[in-house]
Amino acid sequence: MIRVRCQQHVSIDVKGRLALPAPIRRALEEAGRPQLVLVYWHQGAVYAFTKQHFENEVEEKIVDRDPFSDDANVLAHATLSTAADAEMDGQGRVRIPQHLRELAGLQRDCVVHAVLGRLEIWDRRTWEKRFEEAMGQLKKRGGTSRRAS
Repeated sequence: MIRVRCQQHVSIDVKGRLALPAPIRRALEEAGRPQLVLVYWHQGAVYAFTKQHFENEVEEKIVDRDPFSDDANVLAHATLSTAADAEMDGQGRVRIPQHLRELAGLQRDCVVHAVLGRLEIWDRRTWEKRFEEAMGQLKKRGGTSRRAS
């Protein structure tokens, strides 16, 4: 799990490498976990988890489901099938595979932030739209989150 609060604008180079923000690099190095698992998320981002977090909190929860369940298969096919291992290099960069860059529309200008124990990597314009959408939904709710009953 990645426990850091950070949001930064970053760039992806022509080889698909993204330099992780310094607070995120430090948190990964301190935890001894420079390896990440990257997956596409249907809202238009690439999510990055530490390998241990992904295996324990994402894959394990799917493995326990009925293998013939439509819900389990939708998640497996739409998200887990896109998973790719990625390792942080000596300069704090992670290579985002081509298929994930294409799915998420990642171009040069991106936003990386840490939230809920994971990293989210967004195309900058897609993130700006998503942020405005989320702010609009929050305002409609009166500025509070809804809790499931």
